[in-house]
Amino acid sequence: MKKILFLLTLSILCVGISFAQTPKIGITAGLNVSNITRDIGDNNFKAGFQAGVVADFGITDKFCIIPELLFSQRGANYGHSSFITTLNYLQLPINAAYKLDVGKSSKVFVFAGTYFGYGLSGNNKVAIIEFGQKDNHSEKVTFGSNENDVKAFDFGINVGVGYTYEKVFFKLQWNLGLMNLSNVSGISGRNTNIAVSVGYFFNE
Repeated sequence: MKKILFLLTLSILCVGISFAQTPKIGITAGLNVSNITRDIGDNNFKAGFQAGVVADFGITDKFCIIPELLFSQRGANYGHSSFITTLNYLQLPINAAYKLDVGKSSKVFVFAGTYFGYGLSGNNKVAIIEFGQKDNHSEKVTFGSNENDVKAFDFGINVGVGYTYEKVFFKLQWNLGLMNLSNVSGISGRNTNIAVSVGYFFNE
């Protein structure tokens, strides 16, 4: 299933770009509210951010392909801020979008697609209370194939809605990770995220 989605995404991107008009290029940034879903135990959401570059390959006036290249923070909050995991990724979301005119220079759009991520860095922050005092400890998260590592490659799906006015756009999206991040047999953990972002295109 994952290989099929990967090949389908690349096919849509290649076909879309081949028929596209001159792309719009811009920048984007926003807020992430992320979690790591597990088979055992409950986590809380944590805040992070994302930022990067975006392109809009218009196929028709209503349909376009939108790839992005982002630095994106994911992770989870365990035990009401006593243990917080932050994972920093280089991400490539690729979405197909359908736009509807709602006024002069204004459009709403819906989109769906996939994302590919590669882990760059991360840390675990632990708050320990001893003798009435709170002490914060931090340790580095490593990506790899050992049991104590987090798998570096992440892959998932995106769905969302947005609004554009001239060169400015806003987006609300949900990202669901399909890759198990754990190297430990019998233990599962997958990224999930809600993001609100804003962006600006330099050209039309």
